[in-house]
Amino acid sequence: MSSSRIISTFSLIVITLCMWAGSVAAQSEEEKNTAAVKRFYDEVMGKGNLKVIDELVADNFVDHYVPDPKMPGNKAGLTQTMTMFRTAFPDLQVTVEDVIAKGDKVWVYTTMRGTQKGEFMDMPASGKKIEVKGFDIVRFVNGKAVEHWGLNDDYTMLQQLGVIPMPGQEEMKK
Repeated sequence: MSSSRIISTFSLIVITLCMWAGSVAAQSEEEKNTAAVKRFYDEVMGKGNLKVIDELVADNFVDHYVPDPKMPGNKAGLTQTMTMFRTAFPDLQVTVEDVIAKGDKVWVYTTMRGTQKGEFMDMPASGKKIEVKGFDIVRFVNGKAVEHWGLNDDYTMLQQLGVIPMPGQEEMKK
């Protein structure tokens, strides 16, 4: 076998190994990001452990979905939003129905459940249960969330809380 052929074969092996190693590294980042999102739902939303926000969310975080317009779309606003939800729904739980990670983003389909036992967005405690579907997209840089886009079925939540009448009911009295 000629030396140029050996070098070509060796080069091909090195290139293949580098590509494989790169794909394994990307996969492990996606797995880490997915685990971080799941940990956020479990620890922050499910247990009210707001200190975890500092571990999972970058200081320059931008939230493109803010459920309360009075709150800023940044890390401080995220903390305020989670405080509001945990105060209003102390038994809040989030079930991850489906998750897809690709590159630096994680897409998640969730079901949020809880009982309104405290004030929520100027609505007094109702004792009513909610079950709300939602989607989140979270972008990560160096293992921390830097951006969030979300969409929750707020209409259904307001129906479940009695703010908007359910289909077939007459208008709710104020």
